[in-house]
Amino acid sequence: MTDTQDPTPSESTKSPLKLLAQKLGVVQREAGRLGIPTLVIIEGLDASSKGKLLNQILLEIDSRSFKVYSTHASHEEPRHYPLLHRFWNNTPSQGKIQFYDRGPYYLVLDAWAEGKLHEDQLDQYWSDIINFERHLHDSGVEIVKLFLDVSKKTQAKRFRKLEENPKTAWRVTAKDWRRHRQYRSYRDTAMQGIETTDRDYAKWHTIDTENFKGALIEIYNRIIDHLQGAINRKKKALQSPADKSVTHQWIPYIGHDYLGDTKFEEAMDRAKYKAALKRKQAKIHELVHEIHTHQIPVVIVFCGWDAAGKGGCIKRLVQSIDPRGYEVNPVAAPTKIELSHHYLWRFWKEMPRRGKIAIFDRSWYGRVLVERVEALCSNKEWQAAYREMNEMELHLANFGTTILKFWLHIDKDTQLERFEARQLDPLKNWKITEEDWRNREKWEMYEDSINEMIEKTNTDYAPWHIVPATCKMLARIEVLDTVIRALKKAIKQARKAPL
Repeated sequence: MTDTQDPTPSESTKSPLKLLAQKLGVVQREAGRLGIPTLVIIEGLDASSKGKLLNQILLEIDSRSFKVYSTHASHEEPRHYPLLHRFWNNTPSQGKIQFYDRGPYYLVLDAWAEGKLHEDQLDQYWSDIINFERHLHDSGVEIVKLFLDVSKKTQAKRFRKLEENPKTAWRVTAKDWRRHRQYRSYRDTAMQGIETTDRDYAKWHTIDTENFKGALIEIYNRIIDHLQGAINRKKKALQSPADKSVTHQWIPYIGHDYLGDTKFEEAMDRAKYKAALKRKQAKIHELVHEIHTHQIPVVIVFCGWDAAGKGGCIKRLVQSIDPRGYEVNPVAAPTKIELSHHYLWRFWKEMPRRGKIAIFDRSWYGRVLVERVEALCSNKEWQAAYREMNEMELHLANFGTTILKFWLHIDKDTQLERFEARQLDPLKNWKITEEDWRNREKWEMYEDSINEMIEKTNTDYAPWHIVPATCKMLARIEVLDTVIRALKKAIKQARKAPL
């Protein structure tokens, strides 16, 4: 009786594979020790052995160090959110590797191939993905992008082989064969997307999968090279740390004084306030129902000075809304887990699905306010944040999201009066902390930061509304009026993005 030959690689092929697998394990552990986050995006044509190749790679990596997110166009729930929502929710934390078994590129190409996305719309989505990858790169994420290629002839051969086996026939669908007939145009469009989104910090690697072992060797080498490069850069940075006194040096704002334009008015009559509040809350109730019917997502941001009345405005806004239709997200200092991700990660997780309202009590603008003033991030980081936040909001707006941003403005004397009143009120003294008094000492620095924030992030698709709030009643009515106008406009212009 003779031994049957195991259909594993020959010794000459197995040896370099084994060496590469060991090397991958070594560099992965070193990258983890240094806290380097890594994103590996695997895209490719149907029948290019994506799953099989990915599985082989994962066998050689510590299972505690990675996660895999698999994307499919048929997944319904993620389609209620902007394209990048699902991917922001699955970005790597420090020292970990995140694999995308198909990513945003696949979803864009699939929508185009199915006729849901016109060719003229591709550039917008490629731009959104470029921004996403740049945000991650700038925060220290190493990005590896692999496109697995296969010839039309081999694709058909692999489809037929799967169909011949009753256990695997289910894997080949009518859509797969339809895409096979589109092979040339689909591949050409994919290659155009690759060319458009190729960047030095997020380069594409096209890998021929005709030969499985050869493809596996190349994938090993590509991932190893990226990790080793990231390790070398991190070690160099640790050996020559930046001068904190320079990277956090205060940069004063020179520009228009938007806060100075605010006109404070006399206090509103309470009886008129109560009547107006009741009318406007009733209108909000009606409009929110229409928002749900038209499946319009809404984001409302409340920022302002300490004791400016953000909580009171939010309370009056949601008082007449079905609690199933909105969620209030109070923003505090980031947790340890949140700090291990890009600073926008924790906000993307709370973005609303179609027909819902997300209200943020403080927001991502802390990056250019408290983090800037308190030197919790470098000058380079908060300066880059203006562009990053604008791009995030643009992606939301292109999806059809209505975005409102409120800055509740009071003067320094009014804040002092409210601080002292809080301290004397046993039901409210929990609201006043040492940090509030410390922030007050930096009023002028915060004024600079607020004015620059407004100048650089006030856009047509996500405008700032500076609300005079020395009279809380007037501020609440103005907020409600602004929300009513925005929701009416959103309903009138309601549209559903293809992705």
